[in-house]
Formats: sequence, structure tokens, C-alpha cells
Amino acid sequence: MKRWWEIVLTGVLLVLLFAAVNLTLSWLGGGRLIDATSAGRYTLNEVSDKAATDLSQPVEWRLYVSDNLSAYDWNMEAYAAEVGAFLSRYRQAAPDKIRLQIRRPGEKAEMESLAANDGLIPLSTEDGDYYFGLKAVAADGRSVVIPAFLPERRPLLENDLTRMLLLLSETKKAKVGVVSFGVPPAGKNSPFKALTSLLGHYFDLSQIAADSAYIPQDIDVVTVINPHNLPSLFAYALDQYVMRGGKVVFLVDPYSEQQHARQGYPPRLNLSMNGFLRVWGMEYDGRMIAGDILNAEKIRAGDGRSRLFPLWFFAAGANGEKLHFRTPGSLRATNESRLQYEELAATGEQGGEIAVNKVRYTPKSQIILDYRQDNQRHVLALLAKGEFRSHFRDNPLAGTSSADKVQPYLPFAVEGAAVAVVADSDFAADDLWVASYQPENPVYGTVPYAYNGEFLLNLIAGLAQKAQQLPVSDADDGQPTNIAEKFYRESFNLHAEEREEREKAENDSAARLRRLRQKHADSENIMQAQQLQKAEDESAKDKRLLQSVNRKIAAGADNLLGRFMLMNLLVYPLLILIIVASAAKMFRARLARTAAEQRKKQ
Repeated sequence: MKRWWEIVLTGVLLVLLFAAVNLTLSWLGGGRLIDATSAGRYTLNEVSDKAATDLSQPVEWRLYVSDNLSAYDWNMEAYAAEVGAFLSRYRQAAPDKIRLQIRRPGEKAEMESLAANDGLIPLSTEDGDYYFGLKAVAADGRSVVIPAFLPERRPLLENDLTRMLLLLSETKKAKVGVVSFGVPPAGKNSPFKALTSLLGHYFDLSQIAADSAYIPQDIDVVTVINPHNLPSLFAYALDQYVMRGGKVVFLVDPYSEQQHARQGYPPRLNLSMNGFLRVWGMEYDGRMIAGDILNAEKIRAGDGRSRLFPLWFFAAGANGEKLHFRTPGSLRATNESRLQYEELAATGEQGGEIAVNKVRYTPKSQIILDYRQDNQRHVLALLAKGEFRSHFRDNPLAGTSSADKVQPYLPFAVEGAAVAVVADSDFAADDLWVASYQPENPVYGTVPYAYNGEFLLNLIAGLAQKAQQLPVSDADDGQPTNIAEKFYRESFNLHAEEREEREKAENDSAARLRRLRQKHADSENIMQAQQLQKAEDESAKDKRLLQSVNRKIAAGADNLLGRFMLMNLLVYPLLILIIVASAAKMFRARLARTAAEQRKKQ
């Protein structure tokens, strides 16, 4: 009996010692948290921390989170907790400037009205509406709203929150001009609508006509998409804009797939940009297309087999972001002594090339055979800064009555000029980086599968000197963010195949039901009504089966979590006590033997 009391006493002393050590470390560390994750998942990055501490005025976060969000999506409640934790970090970084208010629509009817008035979008289900969004309100009345959070956009969460603060700190948005050749830069049918929505949210965005003879110097950055043939007056306007310290982003292309899709035939070879960029310190060859077989996309070839297509590939940006290119060109710095260069993106070390003429009117299966790997690293995006020289020797309208309609001629650029070139105009198209897009929530409802939009946003913001570059989080690295999510993923993987089948069946039956409702909504035909009723029954059945699989996954995750808690709260402590007791017993036995041996010697 005495030994058991000794074991219990030892266990109690160990618990007290653990608590004392933690309290001492907390007191010595001043309550500071240590983030040991490689991605810094639990702390703000340097830019975010600075955005919070440098706020020019107080800001209130209003986070709307409906109860039982998991009824809309199983992942929502975990993501809501993560968003709340992130907002708390901003508040901890600047407690005197940031206030956090969490509102619960559903607890009170008027809270849903407040959510709608604050610009939130309801997440609608058959059971009702749910809210999960954020409004940031500054002291001067300005506000920025995330109408609805999407878990799929998790890697950009910190960037979105930080840019909200930066927008509220700015007294004036940067002005960005966009000019596109052959393809509309904005509008319902534009292939760049997600990008223009993104840029229009953060900048004062305006469209510049391709025949402009003058570019106002108050435009901070000009973005030129697919300039296959610059009109002479616009070329002079652009040239003199740079000579006066302007910043330009070119998206050039040896083979524009967007142009091909719109005009119905492959674009003709145009080498006008080769010489234009060479004057500004960059070699660009519009006759060649760069590729990367090791990072290529898979396509279905004419024979039905999946193959790697080397001209469609992913590449890493200068900060490691995942970028998507299709039939790009390549660039090389000419190392002009008056310019400084920075590589922004490149293929891997085992890149390759193929001539544009071998791609026009050629099947992809033949292109794969004709492509040649040269084991070279091809630069896909390049930034040059410094003292650029003019393409012109004088004002092209000098000596005419129209001379005063263009800017006076400058031969060299003043300080601050910069030119960035991305050797792929398709790079900006939504197809190359957008997985899904919500017209009612165009910025925060855009889910990217590559970070082309984020890359261009960072590049333009940096050139406009409005913000430092924000790194993309590693939250999409495939690793669970907490124990509960880890167990859910394990359970999900066990039933993934069954869930995929049920989800496909449910999507198909729901789509069939929607079509029939649209077609026979007001019909009084008995057969059509029976057909509609049958489709409703099938849709309801498939939905129940999918919910059954989801419940099975949730139950499996709960069982794993329960076992984990049992092991940590009971089994592991008991094992530690047994080990400690055994060690104490062996120690006492050894002491007893030593004492006995000493008595024998005496």
C-alpha cells in the first residue's frame, strides 16, 4: 500500500513540476508565442505585421459567423476558427489600432439584417442561409468587405486580410492603365475578367486606347497585353512615359492562344517586339516557344492517351509561387551597364524550345515529337530598372502643326523608370490560373489553381510603390492544420472512392432536375409532371446517400479523435506512471543492494 502512495505522490509531483516549468517560461517569455512550423503558420509575416502596426487610423474587424456552418460545408467551421485566429493575431500586433468583433447571425434575427447591410453574401442551402464573411471599417468611414470566405482560398487568407488593412491605410489608390491588343481587357466576354476584377479592387483601373498619343504621367503603372504591333504614336507615348520615370508591364507572346481562340486561326508571326525590347535591355525572340517537359501539363492526345505537353507547364516565380504558362517565349538580359535586372520567373534547368512555325496548324501529338529539350534554363519574366534610352531621336511630329499633341522629346529616362516583361500574354488569362469564379464575389470568390493573378498584383503594386510583395502562404501544402483535420482526412481517405461516386451521382441527378424544372416548370402535362417527380425522388435519394457517406466519414473521424484523447488522457499518463514507478523501484532496490554490500564489508 505504501508503494502505491509513493507512485501517486510521484505522479502529482511530476504534474506540479510540469506546471511550474510552464509558468516560469511564460513569465520569462512575457507570454510570447513561438511558431516552430516551417511555414510560419501561426504567426503573421513581416509585411502583415508592419501593415497592422503602421495603420494610419483605427480599424474594426466585423467577423460574421453563423452557427452550424458545417451544415453548409464540413470544412467551414474549422476554417472559421482559423480566420478568427488570424484576425486575433492582427489585433495582438496592434491592440491600440485594431478591434475585433464577432457577430453570430442566427442567434438574433436582426444580426442577419446587419450582415446583409454590411455587404455579406448568404451561403444558401435548402435548410436556410448561412453567413461567413468579414467587413473592415476604418475610423474615417471607409470599409472593405469579404462577402463570403471560401476554404479553397485558404493559401491567400493572410494576403487578403493584409491588403484590406493596406487599402484602409492608403489615402489614394494607385492608378493603373491597361491596354490590350486584339483581346478586350474587360467586360463580360473578356478572358481577363477575373484579373481585371482583382486589379480594379486594389487599384484605380482605367483602359488606355491602343491609338493614344499621350499617356498621363499620373498613371503609376501601364500594363500592355499582347502588343504584337505597336502603333507608332502609341509607341512614342509609351516611350516618353518611361523616359519620365514611368513603369510598364509588358505581356508579350510568340503564340497567343487567346488570340487564336478569338480569330479562329493561329496568329501570324510578328517580330516587332523583338527590336523594341532590345532597346530597353532585353533580348526576346518571337520566333521560338519555350517549354519544360518536367513540369508539363498532361493532355489527352489524338490517340486517346494522356501525355505530357511541354509547351503547357508550371514554373516557380522568384518567390517560389506556382505560375502557369502556355506557349511562352523566353527572355535574356543584354546586361546594359545603365540597367539593373531581376529574374521574376524561369523554367527548370531542363527546358527546351520549338519554333513557332512548327506549332502553327500542327497537332499536339506532332508538337511533342518535334519539341527538343536543350537542358537550358529559359527566363520567362524579367524586370529592368535604371536609365533607359529612347527608341526615338526626336518627336515624330516635330515640325508639324500636331507637334504639341504629344509629349516633348526626352532622350534618356529620369530616375525611377522600370520595365517588366512576361513572355506570355496568355499568362494573364483566367483560364491559366482560375479554378472557380463567383461573379457576385469576384475577388474573394476567385479560387486560383496557380498564382498568376497574385504574381501580377504583387508586381504592379511593387512598381507603384504601394506595398511590399506578399508571399503566398504554404497553407495548401497538403498538410493538416490541426489534429481534428488530420483525423478527418484519414477517415475521408478511407471512404474517398465511395464519396466520389455518390457526389458524382448527386451532381448528375441535381443537374438533371434543374434542367427538367427549367423545361417543364409551368407544364400541366401529366407525363412531364411524373418525369419531374421521378427526377426529384432520384435527386433526394442521391442526396441522402451522399449525406450517409459524409456521416460515416465524420463518425470515423470522431472515433479516431476519441481514441487519441483516451490515449493522451488515460493510457499515456498511466504508462508514464508505471515507468516512473518501475524506475523508482529499481533505484530503491539498487540502493538496498549497495547498502547490504556495505554492511557485509563492515
